Amino acid sequence: MKQATRFHKTRSHGMSNMPVIEDDTAEISKEEMKEIYRELQAISDKLREENNILHEREAKLKERERMLTISQESLQTVTDHQMRSKISALEEKFGSEIVQLEQTLKEKLKENKRLKENFETMKQANDALKKEIEVLTLRNSKLEKMSNSLQARFVNLQRKQEYDLKLKESDTMKVTTEISSNQQSRENTSQKLGEKLENKILKNNTPQNKQSVVQVYSTTVSILFDWICEAHLRQSLTELPIKPVETYKSLPFIQDKVVKILPNLVDILRDNSSNIHCGLPCLQFIYWSLLHLDQGQSPLSLNMSTTTRRIGEEIYYPKSSKVPDVEKMIGSSATLNEKIKEPLFMRSTNNHIRLLSTLIVLKTLSRADVIAQAFNMLKLELKSEHAKELFLYYQATNVILNYLKPIHKAFTSVAMEILLQMATDSPFQQMFFESCSNENFFRSAALLIRTPLPDIKVMERLSIILQKLSKLKSNRRFFETYTIVAIIQEMLVSGGNENAFLNLNLKSILHNLKIPAKTLF
Repeated sequence: MKQATRFHKTRSHGMSNMPVIEDDTAEISKEEMKEIYRELQAISDKLREENNILHEREAKLKERERMLTISQESLQTVTDHQMRSKISALEEKFGSEIVQLEQTLKEKLKENKRLKENFETMKQANDALKKEIEVLTLRNSKLEKMSNSLQARFVNLQRKQEYDLKLKESDTMKVTTEISSNQQSRENTSQKLGEKLENKILKNNTPQNKQSVVQVYSTTVSILFDWICEAHLRQSLTELPIKPVETYKSLPFIQDKVVKILPNLVDILRDNSSNIHCGLPCLQFIYWSLLHLDQGQSPLSLNMSTTTRRIGEEIYYPKSSKVPDVEKMIGSSATLNEKIKEPLFMRSTNNHIRLLSTLIVLKTLSRADVIAQAFNMLKLELKSEHAKELFLYYQATNVILNYLKPIHKAFTSVAMEILLQMATDSPFQQMFFESCSNENFFRSAALLIRTPLPDIKVMERLSIILQKLSKLKSNRRFFETYTIVAIIQEMLVSGGNENAFLNLNLKSILHNLKIPAKTLF
């Protein structure tokens, strides 16, 4: 500061006295000038350095300001982009939720509408049933009046008959004498027939008959042993089999063995009808053999009709081969009725044997009364869960489907009752639906729908089963392949509201398949 003051003073003094430099008193020495110059030079250098430093700081500040501006702009850009992306994502999310909620609302509205229609349909059906009950009540009252009048008439006729009997007492004495004489003659003939029967039994016990029975058993056992050894025992131990394993599983090979064994099983069944340990395996072999014979139309299987009929008759009429000779000699059906009442096969105490025998009868016999009785027994058996399990084990659905064909119109209704009985709630319901989820069932169902049926209940039962099967997604292709959907739509269009319950089931089938029903314009 002193030097600067001094320099200032000196400078001001020098500038004011520059024209008079030549004055000795004002003359500055060279040393002082040099010193002042050095000081000025140092001050200039410092100022220059300070100026450079300030310029550098200014440049750095400008650079930092520029970088901050760039960072701010980039941050603003990123922030704007993120905000826009988040806003668009939220808009899409809320938009999708709104669309989903709208779809759910539409489905709920459709479901509500469908339930309302179903309620109206059920209400109409209820009103129709009420009217039907009123009609039946009136009819019942009329029938009761008719029954009372018939009862009174019957009493009058009974009194008249008693009166007529009293008038004919004289004639009855003559009739009794004639009857006593006839009884004596019948006793003589029965003694003779008894002797003939004993002789017949003695002849049947001859060594020749015993030898034929032994031959039947030996032939059957030899064929079975040969089959087991060839197809199973030897194959499991042979590294390079002569024939491929598929040969022993082929249908012709199995049919060839079955055709050789089945004729002998008639006699074996007859001799072991009361032996469960032997009879049940025989019945199982017969049943599975019949199923294998049905799979192919070879000459061997076509020539087995007589044998299968004999097997069915032996099961339905146990020991029937021993009855005709006695029946011919006695001339009555008393012995046959006693044999039928024996607890064998269809009347066995074992429900397994009863069910299997019933299925074999349905496969082998064709008499209407026999088939009707077999169906009745099967309905009674299927009331137990064990019988339903056996029904599925023996793949009996295909046996029942055979009676849904047009040639068996008389048994279509009872066959549908059996299938509906299996479709009710039980532990085996799902297994039954799986056994129905095949081409054979849907082919039979389509054929039955196309056939005009006099009993509408058959169609109602079938619609219940189809409605439950339509809930399985894998069955949709069967509904479309066999044009069941088109038939149902035509039935809904042309059927009207006469059968409300059937229409409700048909609409439910289309709803499960997600197919709209056609409307009649």
